[in-house]
Amino acid sequence: MWIYFVVIGVIALDQILKYFVQTHMYLNESIPVIGEYFRITYIMNKGAAFGMLSELDPRVRIPFFLVVGAGFLVFVVFYFKKILNEGVLARLSFSLIIGGAVGNLLDRIIFRGQVRDFIELGINARYKFAVFNIADSAISIGVCLLLIHFFTEKKREKNVSGAV
Repeated sequence: MWIYFVVIGVIALDQILKYFVQTHMYLNESIPVIGEYFRITYIMNKGAAFGMLSELDPRVRIPFFLVVGAGFLVFVVFYFKKILNEGVLARLSFSLIIGGAVGNLLDRIIFRGQVRDFIELGINARYKFAVFNIADSAISIGVCLLLIHFFTEKKREKNVSGAV
């Protein structure tokens, strides 16, 4: 099915781009792509989203993120089986989330609990978004699509039950 191609595609694109950045840039190097709005900035993120929990002791942080990441992945894959009969939007959203989760989990396993990030968006130093990667993007887009699916599904259910 096409959903497996989405999962594999996200993982492959994420890992290929991370590898390219890692082998062609120095750590903490930043290259402007579109002025101050979009830069390629190579960092190693020890924390979760936006660097949260990065200051935890590595003896706690690394196992914590590995267990939470693997647990989340198991939960999503288990739930994914339940939505195989759902609409295209639900299947696409879960495919993106699984691909992104695997991409970041691979980094955490290979790089001692760290994730390679390289996409930086913002305006000046004052209005910068956290540096992220393709896996993070896939997870975020997947979650947004899943919310759209749930809201449109509820609306459909309401219309169907109201029409009876």
